[in-house]
Amino acid sequence: MNALLKILYIYICLLMYILPVSSAVPEAKNAPEKKVGLTLSGGGARGLAHIGVLHIIDSLGVQIDYITGTSIGSIVGGMYASGYSALEIEEFALSMDWEMVFSRRAELSFVHPMRRDHHQQHIVELPIEHGRIRTPTGAIEGQKLWNTLNEVFFHTHHITDFNDLDIPFACVATNVENGDAIVMRDGNLVTAIRASMAIPSVFTTVERDGMKLIDGGVVNNFPARLAKEMGADFVIGINVSQGLRPAEELITPIDIIYQMGFYSDAKNFADNRAATDVFVDVDLGGFTAASFANTFEIIERGKEAGRKIIDDLLPLAGSKAQPGESIREKRAQIELVIDTIIISGLENVKLWYAHNTLNIGRGDTVGIERLTRAINKLYASNYFNRVHYHLKPLTDKGSVILHIDVSEKPFTSLAAALHFGSFTGAAISARIRTNKFVIYNAEASASVVIGEQPAFKGSLIYFFDERRRTWSQYQVKGRRLTFPIFDDFEPFAEYNQAYFRNEISVNRLYRQNAFFSLATAYYFESLSPNMRTPTTIDIKNRAFETSLGWHYHTLNRNVFPTSGQRIQVNSSFIYNQNPSVSEIRLDGRPASLEDLDIEISNFFQFYLLSESYIPLWSNLTQINKLQIGYSFGYDQGFINSFNIGGTYHLLKNQITFAGLNEYELISPNIVAASLGYQYHFGRSVYATGLFNAALYEFRLDRPEEISSDNFVLGAGVSLGYDTILGPFELTFSYSPQAGKIIGYINLGWLF
Repeated sequence: MNALLKILYIYICLLMYILPVSSAVPEAKNAPEKKVGLTLSGGGARGLAHIGVLHIIDSLGVQIDYITGTSIGSIVGGMYASGYSALEIEEFALSMDWEMVFSRRAELSFVHPMRRDHHQQHIVELPIEHGRIRTPTGAIEGQKLWNTLNEVFFHTHHITDFNDLDIPFACVATNVENGDAIVMRDGNLVTAIRASMAIPSVFTTVERDGMKLIDGGVVNNFPARLAKEMGADFVIGINVSQGLRPAEELITPIDIIYQMGFYSDAKNFADNRAATDVFVDVDLGGFTAASFANTFEIIERGKEAGRKIIDDLLPLAGSKAQPGESIREKRAQIELVIDTIIISGLENVKLWYAHNTLNIGRGDTVGIERLTRAINKLYASNYFNRVHYHLKPLTDKGSVILHIDVSEKPFTSLAAALHFGSFTGAAISARIRTNKFVIYNAEASASVVIGEQPAFKGSLIYFFDERRRTWSQYQVKGRRLTFPIFDDFEPFAEYNQAYFRNEISVNRLYRQNAFFSLATAYYFESLSPNMRTPTTIDIKNRAFETSLGWHYHTLNRNVFPTSGQRIQVNSSFIYNQNPSVSEIRLDGRPASLEDLDIEISNFFQFYLLSESYIPLWSNLTQINKLQIGYSFGYDQGFINSFNIGGTYHLLKNQITFAGLNEYELISPNIVAASLGYQYHFGRSVYATGLFNAALYEFRLDRPEEISSDNFVLGAGVSLGYDTILGPFELTFSYSPQAGKIIGYINLGWLF
């Protein structure tokens, strides 16, 4: 009994101890809660550190009530305000191809298949308008950036008041006319964010409410005071800007111009800094505004900075509700019914062409993937500098108006490129092209290569239907080459080759990535010695060729691709050959084609190129390549044979092979297979290792004649860099049959 009384006594004491605490809880709940604001500064790639700090905020469960941001801070802040978690924003940042986001290039998958092999292979492209070359402004529209923002904020398409987002949001831009700071709290969210990050001289201005806007960082890069004005009692400010740099770091004119652009913001920074209750100054030494290749490392720096302020955030911890469905899942489920399509900005491009290219009509139900694909396809037509859209909900109909705003390119442009190759030497390429040649559905282009191995090419294309699925093409091209001739893998003579070809073809698109081609060509080829040797041949040949081909292209890029496939299949009939022999000498004595066992006759020829790039990990790609060339009913020696060797496809009937020079082997029949691995490290740096093997000089009807002499092996390693001049690649290769190491350099594009 005494023991029971003791237990009861202890229980009463504990109850008395707990009750005062319990009674205090309702009082705390009734007390006014602090409204917490979050400010994210601009800073380019350095702004990715905001994501790391948001991870800490999320882990503590801190409820954010207002968000303000500038430039990159407006993107991260806008995503967080619209419901994305820090984890989702990080996944987005790590998955982005930032180089593509900030480029003028259209994605290859949306370019017409006939253009993909040589799409945008130039250093500069200048529009020609009213007969005069128009110089570029140096700013880019950032089509991929527009598309990305539209995808990311697709779930907010119905919101025009930023207070209606999950967290009230505002961002800052600059009026380029008078330098005023423009605070954006309503309207189209994507346009507001794009305006906030329109870095002067990098991105084009954005028109909004009759103003031309540029990056808000010019006047207010850290808008903490704005968060107070919105109603925040407590402001967390994250600063990633470099601020004004010391004089010794201002080396180039661009450095000075960038510095001048942020003088005004430097004056406002102290006031904004004073408005913060918790100031996070992330240590980002070694990273610049352009360090997007270091996304992971920058986010980790943000997490480190966030951990240092945990004690300051603990009084705010635990007030945030648990996240529900991910925004990505929610976005994927949204489907909209199109009520009306409005396309503004068209001047020269026909309205029917734009509608046919979009392939979206009134009454169609679309999700974000189909909508983005349609916009990308319209942009990839090469008629526009920009294709931007926004959606206006019709609440009474349950549908939307799709409003597309375009900025046209002039129909005609002039492009130029530089090139140096160990085989081709130094060259300058120039090309003029018009997307409207006399009539609307006709295109024309002319290219010239000036250098050690000169060449030219002209093309005229006519599309038979509005969706450009069937077309005819006339091509004329010519080239002059000087190259060595090998015997037993040793050069013994040097020859000049002149090649001229006229071709007309009819082509038909097959689905999105391939097309068939039926072509007939007339060509002329001459071969003459550059120096006299005991065995010499000086010959010209004229012939007709009719071919059926199939072309397939899904590579993600033409420079160091990391995924996709390219297949070219061609079956040709060569006929009506007309050789003209000027001189043939065999061991110093006059000879004829018969003495060389050459018999000119009609024959069939088959060619296959199949290469695939398979991503194994984020930085590692496997390369598989198969090349086949076979001549049926052929007994013509070297005439119309396949030339084996070289690193790049430059020549007709070329089979590339690591370990051999161009023309090191000549054979009517060849099967070559390659296996390689490409590793991407650093920014735009690639290392590749390749092994290949080939069977040549064989006949399918005489398999018993195949021996070890018909096989050749080779391997190569290369280091590549994607430069503004085009790809740079240094390659070393070796073949045990040739017994020598070959060095090869390639820089730039060659039309």
